[in-house]
Formats: sequence, C-alpha cells, structure tokens
Amino acid sequence: MNFSRIFTWVFSIYLVFAGGFVWSYGNSIPKPEAEPIAHTAKVVETMSSAGYTYVRVEEKARTFWIALPEARVEVGETISFYEQMLMENFTSRSLNRTFDRILFVEAINKGTELPTRAEAVPSHNKEQPKQNFEYRAPQELGEAIGRFSIKDVFAKKAELNGKVIEVKGSIAKLTRQIMGRDWIHLEDGSGTKEEKNHKIVFRTIQGGVNVGDEVVAKGVLYMNKDFGHGYFYPVIVEDAVFNQ
Repeated sequence: MNFSRIFTWVFSIYLVFAGGFVWSYGNSIPKPEAEPIAHTAKVVETMSSAGYTYVRVEEKARTFWIALPEARVEVGETISFYEQMLMENFTSRSLNRTFDRILFVEAINKGTELPTRAEAVPSHNKEQPKQNFEYRAPQELGEAIGRFSIKDVFAKKAELNGKVIEVKGSIAKLTRQIMGRDWIHLEDGSGTKEEKNHKIVFRTIQGGVNVGDEVVAKGVLYMNKDFGHGYFYPVIVEDAVFNQ
C-alpha cells in the first residue's frame, strides 16, 4: 500500500474542510453596526422641561429613558424611534434630576412605524445638550379686578377675557420650560372634572413655586388659546405671578 499517496489524499481533504471552516467562521463575525438601532416601546412616564420631552419607555420587559425635542406624548402610547446619542449621568437643570443613562433621539413616531432615516443619523457629539432654562423677573400687571374661584372664572370667562384676575389655590401639576414658560395647573376645590371647570393653567416666567404649594396667582386671562400640537385651552392665564 502506498502510504505516502494515502497521506497526501487525506491531508488534501483536511485542507479543504479546514479552509471551509475558517472561511465560515470569518464570515460569522458581525460587522460593525453602521445603522442606528431601532426601538418600539410603550410609554410609562413622561415629562417636559427646558425644550425637551423626557420619556420612560418599556421594551421587552426592560425600561429606560429617552429625550427628544419637545413633543406631546401620552402614557400608554406605543412609540418608535432610533438610537442616536447615549448620555451617561446627564443632569437636567430644570428638572433638578440626574439620569444614569438616557438616549437622546431626534424624532419619534406614534405606533410601530419608525421615523425616516434622515432623522436617525447616529450622533458622534458627546457634549451635553443645551438647555433653555432661564427665569426672569415677571412684569408688573397692575391691580387685579377681583379674586375669583376657578369655577367662577370659567362661568365668567367672556367677561374676564383680557383682564387681570386673582385665584387662590393649590398647585396640582407643574411642567417647566415649555415654550419658554412654566405651565402651572391650579386647583381650588371648586368645579368638577366632569364639567372641566376645576383647574386653570397659569403660564409664568417667575419660577420658585412647586407642586403642593398654596398660592395666590395673578395674571391676564385669555379665552380659546391654541398653541398648536394639541395644546388648546378654553381658558388660560398668562404672565402669571405668585405669592404664597
């Protein structure tokens, strides 16, 4: 038996299979990710401040925070977006809160359809996003024509339109720095949710108040203000100032 020929034949077969194995293994190594990573998640918490909307989302049994230019997002909605920039230990000055990790995205879509790729280019910028957060001294409004309950304001809104009024109540909700103002929801126990006359939004540049504070709020009442993006108010008070 010609052992040298058998050895050569077996070794040749080995090289063929070995070469095929090496080629397959080499092609199984994942290539660097060149495309932004897509997500579809459920909104579990949201807040807006300093020109940004912060959203805590749940995706595949894990939760994390994203931030995007100011937008209207509701708890329970499904949203889709691409990863663009991850920030660690990001502090929102207006919220006075530090996020361990937060994804900044340029845009979201409601539902499972993703935004366009043009809005999803990964960012290499590692600088902290600029935050539009600056309070100023409110203007002097002059004397109020009277102090009213919130229910009475709604009942007399046509009569009070464009006039300076006062309302005493408790701050039920506060959203900082949307459209350059804090939006403060005031309640005083009058009116009902069913009739939608139990609270009024006061917009202010004053700062210095918090949820739960009992205040006397003064400002100019306006009817039927439409800010776009679904922000429509039958009654709203502008240029508000607060005393405790």
